[in-house]
Order: sequence, then structure tokens, then C-alpha cells
Amino acid sequence: MDGFQNSRMGPLKKKQKRMQPSSFPNKYKTKFNDIVLFIVERKMGTRRRVFLTELARRKGFRVEDYLSDYVTHVIAENNSGAEVLEWLQAETSRIISSFTILDISWFTECMGAGEPVEIERKHQLTRQDNCFSKSDILQPPPVPPVPQYACQRRTTIENHNRTFTNAFEILAEHYEFHENKGSCLAYRRAASVLKSLPFAIVAMRDVDGLPGFGDQIKGIVEEILEDGESSKVKEVLSDGWHKSIKLFTTIFGVGLKTAVKWHKLGIRTLEEIKEDKNLRLTNMQIAGLQHYEDLIGGVSNAEADEIIMLAKKAFCTFLPDAVVTLTGGFRSVSET
Repeated sequence: MDGFQNSRMGPLKKKQKRMQPSSFPNKYKTKFNDIVLFIVERKMGTRRRVFLTELARRKGFRVEDYLSDYVTHVIAENNSGAEVLEWLQAETSRIISSFTILDISWFTECMGAGEPVEIERKHQLTRQDNCFSKSDILQPPPVPPVPQYACQRRTTIENHNRTFTNAFEILAEHYEFHENKGSCLAYRRAASVLKSLPFAIVAMRDVDGLPGFGDQIKGIVEEILEDGESSKVKEVLSDGWHKSIKLFTTIFGVGLKTAVKWHKLGIRTLEEIKEDKNLRLTNMQIAGLQHYEDLIGGVSNAEADEIIMLAKKAFCTFLPDAVVTLTGGFRSVSET
């Protein structure tokens, strides 16, 4: 593996194939593909915006978390059309296609009907034909800088850059196995930064100025954008040493040093560990092998659904408008 550790981190070559990452979650089935909503947080607040977003997605509407070029309808509450445009100018530089700005009353009627309703004059907030395009907003400001420290960043519910963060986490794990703390930390930081972004990375300019994104990190991003995958990640995942260490460290009670020692002894599978009478296993390792499948198995969809329903029932007893969202491992289960 020394050859890998000393190899160039940048992409080997450029290709024409490109990814088209999606910026909206697919937790609920989308029924109305021709309508893409963006809900303005101004004068509404984060909590209400999250609640309305969840409600619309449950009803089958597609809702973007940021003003992408897919957006067709911008929804605002207690705002004029001019106020909405001024707010958008200060919040985003991603205004590409035209969109219609509507009052929350149209959204409310759609939720009640369970489908899009006809847009009437009372719903419209903008002047003339109520449609603004890129030419209406001149020289929008750049996206606000991402804070250097994770504790200063706003936590997003959705990870819009899962392809990139998965790659960085695999590389971080690889260097952790090799006890290369510097490289491990660099990739974990890069993954953390991308998880905090409210939009999907679609071009190299999107990572300009991000903290911790040096030439090596950018090389991985560029290769994934062009090829859809990282050659370094593929190399790691196909390496026998990495596979063995990852397998062994998933056993309860087995750390990195023990995993490396077993690999040096020529052990490659769990069965070989169980059958080797010369290995002196601790009580935790014995239990870890006996209950391996149960311990590494994820929570089932049914179990996750039952837990979240109990939580929602309890919260809504005291706060009827409370928004309860699965996070962590439970959220991963609910999205698979």
C-alpha cells in the first residue's frame, strides 16, 4: 500500500462525462413534476419553513432547499414581490431560470386540495406578468463564505453532496487505518464542509473558497464531477488489506492493532478467526463474533417507522405544530 500513499492525489485525466446531482430529497414520491417550489424564509422563520417544506413533500410536491435553476414557483409570506427579490439578492447567486412569485395563500390552497390549484390574481406578488428572470437581478452577490469551524456552521437536514462526502469518508477511513492522522482529518473536514452546504456541487467554482479545500481535495471533487467516481476511492475499495482491516474492525471488541495483527497472520475471514485455536480472544471479541450479524445489522424500516410515530405522538401532545425528523442512523434507514 506504500505505492498508494505516495501517489498523486489529483485526477489522472479529464473526460467529458458529467454528473447531474439532485438537490432535492427523494424521501416522498413526487406527483407533480412540472412544479418545483422554493419557500422563502424571510418573515417566516426557519421552523415554519421546515414544517411547510415537509408538508408539501408529503403531499407530493417537489421543494428545493435553495433557489436552483429548477425552481418554477417561489412562495413567500407577509412579503411584497419587491421585498422577496431584495431578499433573494442578499441570500443567493443561483438565480438562473424564470420563476413565479406567489403568496402563501396559493400554497395553502394547494395543500388543502392535495394538488396544484389555478393561480389567481390574489395569489400574485410580482408586477405585470408576475414572472422574473435572470435579467431582473443584476450582479447577484456570491454565496456567503462557509465558516472554518464546524460549530459555527448551520446544520442542514439534507446532505446534498452525498457522492462526494461518501468518497471523502472512505479515504479518511483508509488513512485512519494507516494511522495517517493528517490526511484522515483533512478528508473528514472536507466531508463535514460539504454536508453543511444548502446546495449540490455541480461545478468546480462551487468549491472555491471552501475551508480546507486544497489541491488534493479539489482533485477528488473534479474527478468525481467528470467521471462520476474517484479512481483513488476505487483503488482503496478493491485493496485486500483495506477490506480485511475494515471487516475485522467491525467486530465488537476489535481495534486497529488487533486487526492488523490478524492480517499479518494471514487471516482474511471471520470463519478463519473462529477456527484458529491459537488466537486468544477477549470476552468482548468472543461475544462480538457470536452476535456479529445482529450487531452490524441496521434498524429495519418498520422499527424506524414505529419509533418515529411514537415520538411524533408524544411531541404533538404538547406541541401540535411540532416537526419531528429522523436523524442519524434512523434517517439513513428511512431513506433506503
